[in-house]
Amino acid sequence: MISVIISGHGDFATALKGSSGMIFGDQDDLIAVPFLKGEGTQTLQEKYKQVLEGIPQENEVLFLVDIFGGTPYNAAAPYIVHNQRIDMASGVNLPILLEVLSMRGYLPLKELLTKLKKVNEEGFQVCSEHLEKIKENNHVLEGDLL
Repeated sequence: MISVIISGHGDFATALKGSSGMIFGDQDDLIAVPFLKGEGTQTLQEKYKQVLEGIPQENEVLFLVDIFGGTPYNAAAPYIVHNQRIDMASGVNLPILLEVLSMRGYLPLKELLTKLKKVNEEGFQVCSEHLEKIKENNHVLEGDLL
């Protein structure tokens, strides 16, 4: 099993966890760790430490953070350097989190991260590009935009 720690600036992590709960229901081993205004790297590292201490040693751990190189990322990096069962991905969004929750029970961490790269690429879509393809292919009536 992969335990997931979501972190980001402000209430981002808490809101993302709540949104995923609307779709997948409450999840075990999904922890939101907000980085709040006035906190520093050291405070966030202490929050991470407390969360990690509560995760079973046999679980792999995936940090999902908002911004590459931001404080939530930088605060988690030392835990990854010293532990091969922990890794991190930045740029987390709801589609990525939902994919993690659906695959974390049967894929090892490294395979999951490989799949997430593709999901992230496919998840970013531009509506006008789809409309243009539809017009070019003349496959669909005007009211059918997807």
